[in-house]
Amino acid sequence: MAGIAGCSGMFGGGGNGSGEADEDAESVETQFWEDWPVETKNNDNVPVDYTATEGQTLDPVTINYSSEEEPWMEEHAVMIESSLMELGIPTEMDDVPLNRLYDEYWPADTGHIVPISMNTHGPDPQRGLDPNAFLLRMHPEDSGNYMNYYDEEVRDLIDEESAEVEDQDARRETVHELQEIMSEDVFCYSINFPDVIQAANTANWSGYVPTPGNGTNRDSFIWTHVNLQPQGDDTTWVKGVTTEMNGLNLPWSAGGEAAKRMTVIYDGLYDASPQLEVVPALATDHEIVDDTTIEMDLRETTWHDGEDFTPEDVKFSVELFQEYDAPDMAVFTDPIDSVEVVEEGLGGRVRFNLDGPDASFMTQRVVMSAIIPKHKWEDVDDPANHNPEEPVGTGPFQFASWDQGSRMEVEKFEDHWMWDEDEREEILGEYFEPGEGVDGIVWSNVGNTDALLGALEGGDIDAVDSILTNEQADELAQNDGIDKQVSENFAPLDVHINHIVPVWRDKVIRKAVAHSINKQGFTDDVLDGNATVTPGNNLISPLVEDWYYEPDDYEYDPELGREMLEKAGYTWDDEDMLVWPEGDAWDAFMDRLEDGHATREELEQDDFS
Repeated sequence: MAGIAGCSGMFGGGGNGSGEADEDAESVETQFWEDWPVETKNNDNVPVDYTATEGQTLDPVTINYSSEEEPWMEEHAVMIESSLMELGIPTEMDDVPLNRLYDEYWPADTGHIVPISMNTHGPDPQRGLDPNAFLLRMHPEDSGNYMNYYDEEVRDLIDEESAEVEDQDARRETVHELQEIMSEDVFCYSINFPDVIQAANTANWSGYVPTPGNGTNRDSFIWTHVNLQPQGDDTTWVKGVTTEMNGLNLPWSAGGEAAKRMTVIYDGLYDASPQLEVVPALATDHEIVDDTTIEMDLRETTWHDGEDFTPEDVKFSVELFQEYDAPDMAVFTDPIDSVEVVEEGLGGRVRFNLDGPDASFMTQRVVMSAIIPKHKWEDVDDPANHNPEEPVGTGPFQFASWDQGSRMEVEKFEDHWMWDEDEREEILGEYFEPGEGVDGIVWSNVGNTDALLGALEGGDIDAVDSILTNEQADELAQNDGIDKQVSENFAPLDVHINHIVPVWRDKVIRKAVAHSINKQGFTDDVLDGNATVTPGNNLISPLVEDWYYEPDDYEYDPELGREMLEKAGYTWDDEDMLVWPEGDAWDAFMDRLEDGHATREELEQDDFS
């Protein structure tokens, strides 16, 4: 974490670029700059210390990442470090284990605890179905606003588009405006949409489905699991993983790859197709009664233990998730006021009464649902800490065994509708592979990536769950029967900047850094071109065709960035490190910090160069 530059108060003493103390210099510390609308976020619990001091060289900016997340994440962090250094902004690198990154560095109650953190967003289907999955990152009342971004205009626009249920053209226009603001105001640094590169045995298995964001072998989409067809004697597909599961309680899990394995056991109300369309699952059809009332017809099916699935299970699940705050179901349940059973019995019909109009309810929210059986959970005293020994769902696979740390195994549930070839062909289209499918799936934890690659080459596993580098996949593909598999992505690689830190509060610095990041160079040199470079700083992918808007780009031109900083009154010390403005330029800097969303030109400030 960056230190404080020798000052003791919000506007205390400081120094100058020459290293000599200046007792009259002013300084400003990290703070929440508004009366934050979330109770936990206030100036008594600011999670990061960073101070700007008039005429003083900048303190190092911490760059936080996890090299475990992607095989090339460290190279990406180094590229960002170089981009900051181009402008003279000192840095310090902070590589942490992946579980610590999300558990400790991304607290939802206060936001990031460092100036910079970065990741590649997960392949949850909702992120490819509706723009709200990323727009809400800018909403000050959303728990996903880790960057502590606050703009009342943006908040109002998100509320407006979220509530626009009937007029999709009007919603689309507002969504486009938000993407323009996201990019122009430099909400974050969106680098690219990296292709999902994997490898798998295609000699013994056919029917891999290249789902966007998820690739062929990850668990956020179900389609490869139900479409695979054995070509040899083995009928159980073995997938190699490097992360263990901590339990079998999906709704109260912390999410992540391990939790996604459970989605083959539990169905949701709707699913996402490989073409990023919403398709039926436990709900077969719906009727929008009015802006806040939606009724759904439910499928006639049974739980894995033979009990009937009924509307009471849906009502029970939602009420239990809400009463005991199920984190993995929050996206689904947050807008629901109540659930009613309209028609009882097998199949049947339910009515959702929403707190207000929600344009994303029938896209991202229902796809993120999972329904649990009332008859197995109604007597559980503490659902959040319950670990079912044999979880029962309605999904295409039923639980078989779990050996914590080493493997989980599921068996085919013959009565599931996805084994019907007509239903599967209608959803999968060109990817449909006829046949009876697999008898079961095994997730085998092999420990690390090197062991994973060796296990695939040796025939101990059939596919790798992890994302690979281009080189790793090419090397594996030199083995007979193993293919490299590449899928497009809707989940961006981005750099989170903490908007409560003075260095990022100044829009001049945000825009100058945008000009110093060589996104195309990183994509070409490190990823061998296997990514779609993002124009501007938009998080919405071109794959989300109905909502995508292409903003103006930031030309890669570090010299232009330095000119912008010089005009704003920044200087450089003898070691070419950036120095905060002083005098009248400091006053102009403070005016920009008070606004947070205005450039020097927009505030009609002088040119101090």
